[in-house]
Amino acid sequence: MLMVTLELSRAWFALNIVTSAAREGARAGSVVASGSVAATATSRIDQVLGAAGTACANGTCTVICSPSPCQADSQVQVSVTIPFRTVVPLILPALSSINVVQTARMRWEGP
Repeated sequence: MLMVTLELSRAWFALNIVTSAAREGARAGSVVASGSVAATATSRIDQVLGAAGTACANGTCTVICSPSPCQADSQVQVSVTIPFRTVVPLILPALSSINVVQTARMRWEGP
């Protein structure tokens, strides 16, 4: 029972980190010049994920400004997908390999 509790806590932590990374990426991308939205957002996502020992390179991070290129009232949409693998797959086979996915949207404010 203790291992199940620990693994579910790790999964919850992974979800919180991915949620924070998506929000921070959208926030960072929404206040920069139109040409640097994706680079700035991805950099901020990597900073947040790096604090948890992972990075976009381990999963998928996408940044989209809709409509493109960013203009007044555009939305910056960030999607972060990171794989989660349990350390005890025999006890929790449902968590042996799942993707943690979160998306955040913010209105582009420009510089």
